[in-house]
Amino acid sequence: MAQWSEVELEGLVLHSGRLTLRPWQPQDVPAVLAIMADERMHRHLALPWPYTAEDARGFVTEHAQAGRAAGTRLDCAIAENAGGRLVGSITLQLPAPGHVSAEIGYWVGVADWGQGYATEAVRTLARFGLANGLGRIQIRCEVPNAASAAVALRAGFRFEGVSRDSLRAGGLSGGGLRDGAVFARIVTDPDEAIAPSWPRLEALSDGVVTLRQTGPRDWPVLLAEVNNEEARQWAFHDQSITEANAVSVADRAGLDRLVSRQNSLLICDAASGVGAGVLGLRQFGPPDVVAIGYGVLPSFRGRGFTTRALRLLADWAFDATPTVRLELGCKAANVASARAALSAGFVEEGRRASRLRNPDGSHSDEIIFGLVRPAG
Repeated sequence: MAQWSEVELEGLVLHSGRLTLRPWQPQDVPAVLAIMADERMHRHLALPWPYTAEDARGFVTEHAQAGRAAGTRLDCAIAENAGGRLVGSITLQLPAPGHVSAEIGYWVGVADWGQGYATEAVRTLARFGLANGLGRIQIRCEVPNAASAAVALRAGFRFEGVSRDSLRAGGLSGGGLRDGAVFARIVTDPDEAIAPSWPRLEALSDGVVTLRQTGPRDWPVLLAEVNNEEARQWAFHDQSITEANAVSVADRAGLDRLVSRQNSLLICDAASGVGAGVLGLRQFGPPDVVAIGYGVLPSFRGRGFTTRALRLLADWAFDATPTVRLELGCKAANVASARAALSAGFVEEGRRASRLRNPDGSHSDEIIFGLVRPAG
């Protein structure tokens, strides 16, 4: 019988409020096969695609059994307490002798996304590991996998950074290596959720413009917004960005919202859903002050999209976040940007000489605009 930290692993079952974390059983094969038939499961999991019945049998009857038997992994099926229905998988990768750091990996079937099952299972397994001698448990997920990153935070894991090329890409990505976002809990960390840096903005619309969170598939809009001639006229440097740059920024947008001081929103045409521009937020300096940057693609300019997006943003920021002041700036000659700010209710507050660099290396004065939370 394999033991770890004087705990017998082969028959170990853990319970939480709604879930049972139990050993895998041969009768789980059909449920695993059904879950893995959904392509969405393979966006970030390094599993075969297409996923066959043989893959499911190999996982359930061989791979998921071997770790418990050897004392190197605690592989658990996640099942509902009521009825025993299989909803996912979770593994505690145990450290080698003399080491104290472990790792948790998990997945939940698409039908049960949004139910909090992954968070509950991770918290249960982390409590078990930390109570039995582990000094540290980490979670790694692909940088674009913001849903998994959110689970880590809700389970009390702190963001520690990004490890480059540390994970095998999901099966639908064609293999290769991807950057991993690293989260960890140590014994002395409080057993409580960690709040995201920014609340999620659910899509807002005034009927003409829609404002929503930027996601991995939005990289073409980010690329076009930076590289068009008018945008480059007002840029700080005479440099375009590559497709790879835009993909990287879009991939990281969801993670940044959760763990950083910046947040990227997409300005869309409400009628078509097509991306029309980008609106970026950044927390800096004094608490509760947010700086704004924006750009709209040439084909959507002159239609008031920036003004409408700024109004939607202001309503959300003052209602859903502790923001007390929004501010933005533009080069003195950028009349269109200044007009959009004023039309959205921002107040011109002053001019800072030679503050913003031009592509040719010279500097322009910056006009400052501010909007404060309404009284009451």
